[in-house]
Amino acid sequence: MKKELRVLLVLMVTTLIFVTCSTDFELNVPEETTIVYGIIDQAADTQWVKVNKSFLGDGNNYEYAAINDCTEYDNISVTVEENNSGMTWLLDEKYVPVDNNSGIYYTDSQKVYYFVPDSLDKTSTYTVKVQFDDNRPAVESTTSLIGIFDFATLFKYQLISGVEFENGTGLSNSNYVDNFKIEWSLGKDAKRYDLNLRFHYVEHYISGGSADKYIDWYQGSQEANSASGIGQLDRVVNGELFYEFLGNLEQLQDVSNVEKRVAGNIEFMLIASHEELSTFIEINEPVSGIVTERPTYTNITNGIGIFSASARVILDRPSSLHPLIKFKKNSVQELALGQYTNGLLFCSDSAAYTAESFYCP
Repeated sequence: MKKELRVLLVLMVTTLIFVTCSTDFELNVPEETTIVYGIIDQAADTQWVKVNKSFLGDGNNYEYAAINDCTEYDNISVTVEENNSGMTWLLDEKYVPVDNNSGIYYTDSQKVYYFVPDSLDKTSTYTVKVQFDDNRPAVESTTSLIGIFDFATLFKYQLISGVEFENGTGLSNSNYVDNFKIEWSLGKDAKRYDLNLRFHYVEHYISGGSADKYIDWYQGSQEANSASGIGQLDRVVNGELFYEFLGNLEQLQDVSNVEKRVAGNIEFMLIASHEELSTFIEINEPVSGIVTERPTYTNITNGIGIFSASARVILDRPSSLHPLIKFKKNSVQELALGQYTNGLLFCSDSAAYTAESFYCP
């Protein structure tokens, strides 16, 4: 839930269109623009919508940015309707702390709107509507949800024996697997897919105690040719890059109080973004070329911003009949003794490896 909320807050501060501000400063533009950011997360219990107004003052706009009421409404009604059933939620207000207080915007808290549906109908569209206590037109937008998608059956079947990033069959000290292929089916109305590998481990301390930890190895995003939901995508992973990645992580460098790090399971995490959200993200990505101008994209009527959907699938075991996904023997050995990670104190407590040098009870 916190992750989705952070996404909304980040999206809000990326839009710097200054129009009006309800402070003692004299304003030089009478109009205001309503900014709406809402992403229905089909895997979350709580759904969040961010509603703000843009501002412009005669003085220093950086000073205005630190004042809450420059960007927040006092008297608005925010609703979301499930159009198939006619069910309508009146969203509640909530002030949430800002994670990163190093920016120019006010840093104490921000107002968000939320609702908690019992369930979501994937066949329905959803409409967000912002209504005001004066005669101005409502601000609204409609989105569909994302159809069913999942990791490929064959890929799941291959994981029954574990993940193999090093197979130990070469003549050299290490023989890394460079063709570990991850495949998945597509969901209707989704265009962008972000893939992440999460490696869990337990860190034990010389001073006593332990902590469950994990490392995310982000594999980037891929786009489907269309949002029809037909077909599949894949990502080929190079095992050596995984060990290099771990070896360069600052959070693993300090082992002064670490007794051991017991290797745990691996999760494959796939996030699908609606076609409209995918377009919005693409347009607002950092500019790397000579031309810095970019088109404006919004699907909000009488305002700007984005109202769309995302969905995710997490694969932590091949099926309910199988245990959690872990590394195969040679891959664990490389983690403990390999050229990139041998000083990071990784080991395995699996009873299958009691005779191995990388076993740790």
